[in-house]
Amino acid sequence: MMKKILYALLMCILLVPAQLCAAANLPEEEFALGGIHIGDTRAEVEELYGRGNRVADGVDVWNGEDVGIHVIDYGASLSVTYRSSDRGWHVISVHLGVNDVNEYNVKPSEEAQSLETPRGIHLDSTTEDLEEAYGYLPKPKCSNNAPPVCGYFYDGDTAQIAFYICAEHSPGIRSIWLHEK
Repeated sequence: MMKKILYALLMCILLVPAQLCAAANLPEEEFALGGIHIGDTRAEVEELYGRGNRVADGVDVWNGEDVGIHVIDYGASLSVTYRSSDRGWHVISVHLGVNDVNEYNVKPSEEAQSLETPRGIHLDSTTEDLEEAYGYLPKPKCSNNAPPVCGYFYDGDTAQIAFYICAEHSPGIRSIWLHEK
């Protein structure tokens, strides 16, 4: 009996750190896509991608205040959402790829595939690539539609990056979404 208890205790000691490592937050410098980071100014993004085309304007509540929101399309399936603040317009979200499950069977353009995370993940990367780049593969969260789209989410203290795959259409990533928490 004592041997079983010691064995169970040893297994807990060995497994808990592995679980903590798998759930650990990524460092903040990992939260970039195509060279764009959460908090970058609109001028910094324009240095990389030009002025872009405004897609939508709106108002959102942030920290109890109404603030302006802009969504700008930079081509190659790249859109960036900005929020106004006392610092001017700054990035709160970056989206690359498709938004509709029906578009998951379309191959991303070479230009879209050239945009990547600091660890080299880009559209068409696979779950194996994610696991190799980040050291673990989080449990996917899958939609209830047919065919399902599954998201793999990596967290930081102030940001999250999600990679979306519809395995029925393609084994590769078709959408990447970086956003502030």
